[in-house]
Amino acid sequence: MNKLTLVEFDRMFQGAVANLNKYKELVNKLNVFPVPDGDTGSNMYLTLKTALEELDKQKPKNLKEFGKAVCEGTLIGGRGNSGVILSQIFKGFFEYIDGKEEVTIQEFAEGLILSSNVAYQAVIKPVEGTILTVIKSMSKKAMFLVSEESDFVSFLEKVLEEAKVALENTPELLPVLKESGVVDAGGQGLVFITEGFLYGLKGELEITRDFEEVVQEMDQHISGEELEFKYDTVLLMEIPDLDPDQLRKDLEQFGDSIVVAKSGNLTKLHVHSNEPYSVIEFVMKYGPIKEARIENMQDEQDAFLASKAPAVPKVAANRFLSIVAVSQGEGFDQIFLSLGVDILVQGGQTMNPSINDILESINKCTKKYVVVLPNNSNIILAANAAKKLVKDKIVEVIPTKNMVQAIPVILSFSREGTFEENVERANEILSETHSFSVTYSVRNTKVSGLDMKKGDILGLTNGKIILKGKNPQSVLFDLFKKNTETVEDCEFTSIYYGEEVDKKDAEKVAKRIEKAFPNLEVEVVYGGQPFYYYLVSLE
Repeated sequence: MNKLTLVEFDRMFQGAVANLNKYKELVNKLNVFPVPDGDTGSNMYLTLKTALEELDKQKPKNLKEFGKAVCEGTLIGGRGNSGVILSQIFKGFFEYIDGKEEVTIQEFAEGLILSSNVAYQAVIKPVEGTILTVIKSMSKKAMFLVSEESDFVSFLEKVLEEAKVALENTPELLPVLKESGVVDAGGQGLVFITEGFLYGLKGELEITRDFEEVVQEMDQHISGEELEFKYDTVLLMEIPDLDPDQLRKDLEQFGDSIVVAKSGNLTKLHVHSNEPYSVIEFVMKYGPIKEARIENMQDEQDAFLASKAPAVPKVAANRFLSIVAVSQGEGFDQIFLSLGVDILVQGGQTMNPSINDILESINKCTKKYVVVLPNNSNIILAANAAKKLVKDKIVEVIPTKNMVQAIPVILSFSREGTFEENVERANEILSETHSFSVTYSVRNTKVSGLDMKKGDILGLTNGKIILKGKNPQSVLFDLFKKNTETVEDCEFTSIYYGEEVDKKDAEKVAKRIEKAFPNLEVEVVYGGQPFYYYLVSLE
């Protein structure tokens, strides 16, 4: 095969999505830092999945339309830095082959060169040892192979080999990878995508859907009406001999949305019913239950609908600009709304919003001028990509890396001065803001000379891990003591405690801090954020 047509490209893309879906959790676990935000694999998969949905919607009749659908899908679906860079890789490639209905090896290789160039241009400060290095190595190898290869399968096999070599070399280019003993997550994702291209082209495609993915689709039914079946039940069981189809039929007597998935001796099942304990009693005759989860969906639906009720900002109603902020946690949602944020985008750690999520939020704003606060380093690139797609507003992204950084920035906005002056002042305040955070290690690793075990409590200063411990309150106090010089230069600190922290524990450690730093005014606030026990701002 020396040319690719629409048929081959479709098979290759299907293979890429299926293969990345299969290995996305492995990519997630490659996160350099052991904090709970390893979502590179999920971000890349969801980016491709959006493109696949766009292909299903547009039903392209030629390669030009196919490329357009993939580019539009990956752009609006781009999540996190890896997803946005991936969208640029496809953008560069399909821009090069635009208008062609057959693609030769030479044209494919030249398309990869443009892919690499466009991806590098999308990043303000490109870093080697990342997905960028892998796509660059792939494109160079592809051009080298042009004069040697006449068969696409053999050509892609050798490009894939080069991608794997480049991936294995990423720790040599990025010391933090070497210290942590991992390869780059984004680069690994690109290798799985390329591997999927090859599977699709060779007809070795196996499309499977995750149990969770099927369940999530079924559970997307919030409508404001009372539910027929109120309880969501998920069971993990050990059943050596089982006919999944028969079990599905047997469960129909209890409700609907039935999913049964079998892997070896383990079986996972999902059902909506009004009698969850009757379901459990019934299935126990098949075998022992290893895990069980029951949720009241009616309560969840009522809470969801209540959260959609419009909130009236308490301050800054007369601002000449609109504010879009990414938020995660009930407490922070309320804080941002009370400070005059116009639109909240749900997301943050482990759940990065897409470019389209941010774009739609910007478009909902009623003011000409809009400020976007991404509140996460992995969302800044997506926010800037969304900014470029806005047609009728003037948008600026203030690169906040956590939610506590956003609060003094929001308070700085006023009618005094132009929009440009407001943005400049906001960036100055951001550069002067210090923050602490307390979270936990999700795996054993070594970062910045610290040996960490899974479950260790970690203390971060301005996003950098500097100490570890066994207790969130002790680690928080140690952060203040470790940064004494910085703390003594500040007059005020706000301690936002997360959803897993008891208010009394937060108040107790706050008193210790007040005693240690008598000139520091300490405020304790409920943030409700997941994953982080404490988020702290110092001013």
